Amino acid sequence: MAARLHQLGPPVRVLALELTEPLPLLTGCGGFRALRCLVRREGRPLGWLTVEFPPPVVTPALFFGALAQQLPHAITSAVVTAELAPARRPRPSALPPISVVVCTRDRAESLAHCLASLAALDYPRFEVVVVDNASRGEATRRVATAAGVRYVREERPGLDWARNCGIREARHAIIAFTDDDVRVDPGWLLGLAAAFADPETQLVTGLIAPAELTTAAQLAFEYAYGGMDKGVVPVRRAARSPADLGALLGAHHLGAGANMAFRRAIFDEVGSFDTALDVGTPARGGGDLDMFYRVLASGAVARYAPEALVWHTHRRDFAALRRQLRDNGRSFGVYLMTRWNEARPDGRGGLARFQVARYATGTWLRWMGSRVVRRFQKQEPLPLWLQAEEIWGMLTAPWAFTATRRSDARLRARTQAPGPASRRATGRR
Repeated sequence: MAARLHQLGPPVRVLALELTEPLPLLTGCGGFRALRCLVRREGRPLGWLTVEFPPPVVTPALFFGALAQQLPHAITSAVVTAELAPARRPRPSALPPISVVVCTRDRAESLAHCLASLAALDYPRFEVVVVDNASRGEATRRVATAAGVRYVREERPGLDWARNCGIREARHAIIAFTDDDVRVDPGWLLGLAAAFADPETQLVTGLIAPAELTTAAQLAFEYAYGGMDKGVVPVRRAARSPADLGALLGAHHLGAGANMAFRRAIFDEVGSFDTALDVGTPARGGGDLDMFYRVLASGAVARYAPEALVWHTHRRDFAALRRQLRDNGRSFGVYLMTRWNEARPDGRGGLARFQVARYATGTWLRWMGSRVVRRFQKQEPLPLWLQAEEIWGMLTAPWAFTATRRSDARLRARTQAPGPASRRATGRR
């Protein structure tokens, strides 16, 4: 049913339903083409519920009927879990302190909304560090100061420079990252902390849900392209041998940089974020994916924890969406070339080049080609002109790879910064 939403058109109202609370009575719904509801029990996502062409007033009975039809397991889960496994909130003293890093550049208004959501977090011990990545003017500083959070500046342009600055400035052993166009859920840090209760876990990502679906571009990104939602099922991943490394190249299935957290110690093992990647460089992205792969390839455990929830504001117009898809194609291509460049020709003791080539041709190109074929068969919801943007971005990756490495080397020479720390992935710890 979700796939139909981009055909219904905007606006779609996004909300959350908590099954431990009475179902709501919503008014003013008549102007929406649909309601899209994230159904949760005690903060844990159970699935999405859609109400198409809602009446002006949506009653609890209507919600219950839709739940019974679309998510019957959610109702069963809520009843059974309440009886057999009532929630037990951890003692505040048992929860680890967490540093939250928000990297930003010239988006003071979005940052203010993000910081307001962080102030409402239901968590006993955390700090917020705003890293201003060479913004023009003082607006970012004023917003951070008004919010009462720590403010630092990283003059070298590039998101990964800002992330590395945040790591240096963070005071706690767990470091969480989010973006300035995100509104975090009050239970976000509780979800991250629960995943880090496993001492082997070094990386945790979480669910990134749409904050709004008010424009056609937002609907196209969320339901035709696929959005940023990785589902409601927890995932545990790790590499135990070099043979696993090829499968881990698709580390984007784990999540995205808008919702990720690490143990500080893992950076001593795998190195810092690659400053030749991501926003602010010719690569246009890929820093988060690169780090996900390096953590997994080290043999560390990574987890996807859907209860660690944030709400992301997607691009509101098609011009911005086209740029995003083009950047996605380019950054993924640069990421694969980075892996190829570090891989061993024979694969002895690490990633083999044939694994990178097999993934690029046998997985990514086949997936992209199948989408184009399905589009001509009228079975693919993403318009061909948007698919073309991502393909064009991928074709520019060889140029971008060379340009971003040269640009990063010049910037490091000018600022006397050491080269990026990294470790060759072996799949063992």
